[in-house]
Amino acid sequence: MKNGRDPARTKSKILEAATGEFARFGLGGARVDRIAARAKANKRMLYYYFGDKEGLFLAALEDRYAHIRNAERSLKLEHLDPRDAVRRLVEFTWDYFLEHPEFMTLLNSENLHKGRHVRRSRRVPEMHSHLVALLRDVLRRGERQRLFRKGIDPVQLY
Repeated sequence: MKNGRDPARTKSKILEAATGEFARFGLGGARVDRIAARAKANKRMLYYYFGDKEGLFLAALEDRYAHIRNAERSLKLEHLDPRDAVRRLVEFTWDYFLEHPEFMTLLNSENLHKGRHVRRSRRVPEMHSHLVALLRDVLRRGERQRLFRKGIDPVQLY
């Protein structure tokens, strides 16, 4: 902390405010002025940390992806019967979306933009790779036990 300032806290408050703004108004309706005011931050800091509104939107999207992926790790799917693992993941995902509606609205906004922001992300593919590998393993175990048909794509399943 320099001169009573806490850059990490400021950045976090901006990201939190932006997530709420994007969840409520979408990318097109979100306003940088409202985000800065809600975060009690100078608008220049928003641009300093995130570049522009689209960069901030991507950061909010990445943050929410990180949150769900971290939560999914606690499921310990690799230790479950394949059927139970898939069921647990589906139930968890449904419950997560209900408990975190901001994630769904961010995804909806991104889908309206045909995924252009998430395609620019370096972090999202890294976050997905663990889940995809884990789900692929669960599906293969299910195939070997003749519980699932062969050739199910873990990405399509998810």
